[in-house]
Amino acid sequence: MEKESPSSHVENATVESHGEEIHVSQSKVNISGTVQLTAGTIVYIPTPTSDPRDPLNMSKWQKAMILIAISIFSTIGLSLVSGFGGLLGFYIPGYAAAGKNYADITSLMTYPTLTMGIGNLIGMPLAIAVGRRLVLIVATAVMVVGAILCAFATDFDWHLGSRMLIGLAAGQSEALVPMITQEIFFLHERSTFLMLQQSIQTIATAIFVLFASPIAEAITPQWWYGLGACLSGASLVLAFFFVPETKYHRSRSSYQESSSTEGLDESSEKEAHTVATERPALDYVNYEARTWRSDLRLWVGSPEWRKGMETFIQSFQLLLFPNVLWAMALNGLTLGVNIAIGTTYGTIVTSEYGWAQKSVSYVNCGQIVTSLLALPVFGFGSDKLIAWFAARRNGIHEPEIRLLPLIFPVIVGTFTAVLYGMGATYPSSYHWFVYVWAVAAYYFTFVGANIVAITYLLDSYPQRASPLLIIICAFRGIISFGVSYGISPFIERNGYDGAFATFGGLTAALGLLGVPVFVWGRKIRAVTGPYTVDKE
Repeated sequence: MEKESPSSHVENATVESHGEEIHVSQSKVNISGTVQLTAGTIVYIPTPTSDPRDPLNMSKWQKAMILIAISIFSTIGLSLVSGFGGLLGFYIPGYAAAGKNYADITSLMTYPTLTMGIGNLIGMPLAIAVGRRLVLIVATAVMVVGAILCAFATDFDWHLGSRMLIGLAAGQSEALVPMITQEIFFLHERSTFLMLQQSIQTIATAIFVLFASPIAEAITPQWWYGLGACLSGASLVLAFFFVPETKYHRSRSSYQESSSTEGLDESSEKEAHTVATERPALDYVNYEARTWRSDLRLWVGSPEWRKGMETFIQSFQLLLFPNVLWAMALNGLTLGVNIAIGTTYGTIVTSEYGWAQKSVSYVNCGQIVTSLLALPVFGFGSDKLIAWFAARRNGIHEPEIRLLPLIFPVIVGTFTAVLYGMGATYPSSYHWFVYVWAVAAYYFTFVGANIVAITYLLDSYPQRASPLLIIICAFRGIISFGVSYGISPFIERNGYDGAFATFGGLTAALGLLGVPVFVWGRKIRAVTGPYTVDKE
C-alpha cells in the first residue's frame, strides 16, 4: 500500500470556543517542526486562546512597548560590552605602564563576552523557573551596579571584574530578549519581529558605539560608564512598568505536535491536530482580565525549580542533534570573528592611518546600514518566504526553508574576513574604508547567522525554545570567546592575513555544512523529535 504524503492530509472543520466560532482545519503532519502553516489563509501557531492574559493576546501598543523596553536594555548592555573597542586607546597607555601587555588589555573586551555566555546559562533556567520579567529586572539592576563599579575602577583587575559583571547582565539580551519576543508573536510573524527587535537594538547600539570615542574624549572614559549607568537606570524603570510576564503554559497540540511520547515518526502522521485560521474573541467570563496591577506582578504562579533544572540539562542534550550543533558552531564562529575585528580595528586606524583616538568609533557607522538591510532580508522577508513555500506545498511548512536567506551573509562574511586580513597586513595598499566595510559587513554575517539559527531551531523544536536559546546564546558565547581570546598570539604567529583568511575559510566551511542540514533536515527532525517530548 502506498504511503500518503504528509501534505495530503488536510481537512476543513469548525469548532466552538466559549461561544465564538473559529475556523480550523485538521493537520495530520507529526514530525517535529513540520506544520500546516496555511489552509486557504494563514494558520495561527501556537493555537490562539480566549485568555486576555495570554501574551499573544496583548494589544499592539503593549507589544510595541515591550519591544522598545527590551531593545533599550539590550542596547545599553551590548554597548557597554562591545562599545569599549573604541575606548581601548584611552586605557592602553596607563595599563601598559602598569605592566599589562596588549593581550591583557584586550581581555577587557573578550572576557565580558565569556561572561555573557555564562549569564545565559544562569539566567535562562531561572527565567523558566520563576519567569522572564523578574530575571530581566534583576539583570538590569546588575547592569547599573556594574557600570558604576567600572566608572570608579582604580586598577586593571577592578576594571576587568566590573566589566565581567556587566557581561553577566548583558548576556540576557542574547537569549532572554528573543525569548520574550517570540512568546508574544505567532510563528508566521516571528522572524519579522525578532529582526525588528534586532534592528532597533543594532541601530541604537551602533549610534551609542559610534559616539563612544568622542563622548569619552569629552567627558572622560569614567563618565562614559557613568552615562551607561544612568541609561541602565532608565531601562530599569521601563522594564518594571512596561514588560509584563510572558511565561504562559501551552500544550504540545497548540504547536501541532503529539501530546504523547509515541508516534513522532512518519507512520504516525495519521494523527490529526486541530489548527486555527481565525482568532477567537477574548473571554472575560472564564478568564481574568489583564490589568495594570496584574502586569506589575514580579512572577506568576509558583516557581518551577525542577523545570528550570530540566531546561539546563536539556540544553546539553540538544547539543547531540547535528542541526543544533551546526547552528551553534556557526553562531559562535561569526560572533567570535566579529569580536576579533572589533578589538583590532582601533589600533590599525590610529597607527596606520593617523586617525585621532576620539574618531576611532566612527568606524561603526556602517552597522546602521547593516540593520536596515537585514530587516527585509532576515525579518519579514523570511516570513514571506516560508508562507510562499507553504502555499505551494498544500500549506505545509518545513523549518529548513528558514535557512535559504543564509546564503548571502555566508558569502559576504567569507569575502570580508579575507579582505580585512589583507588590509591590516598591507595598509599602504588599501583605503581605510576597508575597516568600515569589515565592521559592518561581518556584523551582517553574524546577524544573519543569529536570526536564521534562532528561527530555524525554534520552528524545528517549538517545545524546546528555552534550551535552544541557551545553546545559541550561551554556548556560542563560549565558542566566540575561544575564537577571540587567542586573536593576539594568532595574529603574531600568522599575521593578519593568515589569521583572518582562516576565519574566512571557517565561515565558508560552516556555511557549506548548512547544505546537508537543508537537504536532510526533515529526516534529522524525524529522528531527533521523539527526544524533545516530555514524559508527562
